[in-house]
Amino acid sequence: MGYVSWIGKYDKENSVLVDMLQKAGAVFYVKTSVPQSLMVCETVNNIIGRTVNPRNKNWSCGGSSGGEGAMVGFRGGIIGVGTDIGELSCNFKTDYREIS
Repeated sequence: MGYVSWIGKYDKENSVLVDMLQKAGAVFYVKTSVPQSLMVCETVNNIIGRTVNPRNKNWSCGGSSGGEGAMVGFRGGIIGVGTDIGELSCNFKTDYREIS
């Protein structure tokens, strides 16, 4: 959620989605940034700072799951799964085309 007071606090158990992805062989290697409290049009928080578009640093990467979108757009991972405000979105990045 991007709150400084939550640094170092971890859930005691995984979500159902994390368990399903782990059983399918997913390897989790990074946590991306989100705007503080989520519902903002760009990704800025007091932990990481501003996350920008990986293709043009003058543009925003968007809000909500912006860090995830920037990571997938930069080809830092082939899949990103974002959940917020009652929505589940999943994007796969292939060599030259995007599948949603």
